[in-house]
Amino acid sequence: MEGSFDTIPLSDVLQMIHASRGTGVLHLKTHLLPLKLHFMLGEVVGGSILDWEGFEAIATFPLHPEQGQFRFEGGRVQGSPLMPFKVFVGEWARMNDQWARFRSVLDSPSRVLETPRPVEPFAVFVGGKSVRAAARAWGVPLIIAAERAWRGLREGDLTKLRKYAWFALRIRHPSARRTQAGIRNPNDMTVLLDSSRNLGELIQAGLPIAQVRAYLLERITNGELEAPGRGWILRDLLWEIEAEQAASK
Repeated sequence: MEGSFDTIPLSDVLQMIHASRGTGVLHLKTHLLPLKLHFMLGEVVGGSILDWEGFEAIATFPLHPEQGQFRFEGGRVQGSPLMPFKVFVGEWARMNDQWARFRSVLDSPSRVLETPRPVEPFAVFVGGKSVRAAARAWGVPLIIAAERAWRGLREGDLTKLRKYAWFALRIRHPSARRTQAGIRNPNDMTVLLDSSRNLGELIQAGLPIAQVRAYLLERITNGELEAPGRGWILRDLLWEIEAEQAASK
């Protein structure tokens, strides 16, 4: 079974697999964002955006995409249902709504925020910390951390820095040395990715953040860059680009 979302809504696809007690993997893609859902006897037992696994990742994928494609491949799958199917779809819809609300002021959970006052619950942001890092520090789900950050930004307790969690990536591209030895294309970032500096340091040295985003997006989606965490990096990059495009209109 395969098709596009402009003819069959994703919610209908999910319901068909559930009703037929299908077992296999549902491949979804919209606006460069891929998602795999693992079904066993019509129940979702797992899912991932590249290497970012679990319901937290699943819930950041739009439940009602206007464009995109799907393909269901039957096959052996093992696991336990993440939650009953109706509950699963309901929670997915609820968290989609929450992300839309929080992103009205927060472009992505990779954004680094700062507070000048060590007052709880925002003391974790003293000196600057991404929302993803704050979630780990608080020991709470990412959506809870996003809600706290959203509230802090709205109430003036937090401010945004021009930094993101993925700035810490230190990438060693296998062809970086060969590129340096050959003819360098000034628009090719590969020559700089010798792991001597992280992406934030390269941006601070003058590399445009838009160019870095575009490079990461291209290399992750074509499978050339397989850095750990590429799933959440891809999700956040697409959110950030979407926010910038909306702001420029």
